[in-house]
Amino acid sequence: LELAKKIRAVDAPDVAERVLTSHFLPDMFGNLRAFSRQGTRCVKCAAKFRRPPLTGSCPKCGGRVILTVHEGAVKKYLQVSIKVAEEYNVSSYTKQRIELIGYDMKSLFENDKSKQMGLSDFM
Repeated sequence: LELAKKIRAVDAPDVAERVLTSHFLPDMFGNLRAFSRQGTRCVKCAAKFRRPPLTGSCPKCGGRVILTVHEGAVKKYLQVSIKVAEEYNVSSYTKQRIELIGYDMKSLFENDKSKQMGLSDFM
């Protein structure tokens, strides 16, 4: 995008819009979908499970069971996309799509019940 700004024959906002709509947004949507449908695997024996075992450990070897898709993989392009959308003034539709996927990520990763509330929150 820095190169697109320097070349007069290139429309930098159009390049930014195309990069966002053809690369970043589909990747974020795909990663969000993969996170919501992920399985688990054992660290020790690499056994895969559709759902985490109730015991929290691998029934085959007793190893630790972890998720296969991590939060960082889902969120990795969100801040970059917001920055590019603001800097290059892309269409409002693309900005709204980025904002909506940000809300989706926020609702998935933030637990509303675990927030500390004070007395003033109820007044």
